[in-house]
Amino acid sequence: MRTVHPSIVIGPYTWDQDRVPRDEIQIRMDGLNRAMDANGWKAVLIYGDAVEHSALAYFSSFTTRLRWGLALFPRAGEPRLLASVTPRDVPAMRLMTWIADVHSGWNWQSAFDPWLAGFAGDGPIDVGSVGFDLMRPPLFQSLETSLGNRFRLHQADAAVAACRSARPRGLSQIRAASAVARATAEAFVAAWRSGMGVEAAALDAERTARMLAAQDVRTLVSFDGGRTLAPFRGAFGAKSSPLAGYVAVKHMGYWADMFMSAADGPSLVAQRVAAALDAALHAAKPGVAAEALFAQASEALAPHGLHPVLSGNIGHRIGLSQNEGGEITRDASHVLAPGDVYTLRVGAHDPAQGGAFASALIAVDAKGCEILLRSPAPQS
Repeated sequence: MRTVHPSIVIGPYTWDQDRVPRDEIQIRMDGLNRAMDANGWKAVLIYGDAVEHSALAYFSSFTTRLRWGLALFPRAGEPRLLASVTPRDVPAMRLMTWIADVHSGWNWQSAFDPWLAGFAGDGPIDVGSVGFDLMRPPLFQSLETSLGNRFRLHQADAAVAACRSARPRGLSQIRAASAVARATAEAFVAAWRSGMGVEAAALDAERTARMLAAQDVRTLVSFDGGRTLAPFRGAFGAKSSPLAGYVAVKHMGYWADMFMSAADGPSLVAQRVAAALDAALHAAKPGVAAEALFAQASEALAPHGLHPVLSGNIGHRIGLSQNEGGEITRDASHVLAPGDVYTLRVGAHDPAQGGAFASALIAVDAKGCEILLRSPAPQS
């Protein structure tokens, strides 16, 4: 879902060594080293910004709260982290990562060039790059100037993404985020049922999430009975029915989200949507083709079509990013794999009854899937 990114990311972002200890870092780095060995890369550069920093956070434990960050992981030697903070902010930045060699990205030449000089050889050196499509042109030009003809960049996004999965410690963090998302969604619906308009209810839900230490909260609400979803705009109208909304929370670096629907009475379209989600959950297991999952949900949703706001997909992977890829569409070519965490969602709109949505968060394992979070069943 497309939501509005906050101007300033707030919340606690220090490296939690109880949740992500040194041995977990080593396991993640072993996977990255294997990718370097398999592709002949002497190093990998991982870029992230305040909007998208999934890979950067996974390998460095660093979350970019403003502008950008760049982690440099050599196959041999110590990594280095640059971030677009002033030198006086570097001590605070060191609390957010396990990497010891941390520098202000404002001192680009003094921080970056000496590191590259250590790789100088007789010919160009191959280096993998991750997230460079997010990099703004002026920064990329500075990078190219520093690299010169000493290095060859190779797009490494897919190879590095294959190293990542929701390992047990990461999965425990997603479970914690799911608990926050559940409480947030329940507060949203309860506030609406108490007589609040959708935006007032959304603010009450956000307050709940913040009280539970959410680092970020995103909401969408419907002003037209579920036909469309829109971000907060400060209208604060009176209560309307039916309710249709979406919340996503970030907790301990991981995202969880949920769609909500509620009405003052029974809704046949909501019941059909719930049945379609049931069909998708029943079919979800390792090795199942994503297109088959889409087909199961679509068949159960008939005669309704998939809600337009879902952009033709019923879900995707979720984790350190709201969208980790792997969209489940009519013509998707991938299969569900152990270690994947997906957000599944189904929605439909009926001109007479309005719109309705249902969603679930699942963790795929070797035997099937675990439901981490699910929208409440509609009234019958």
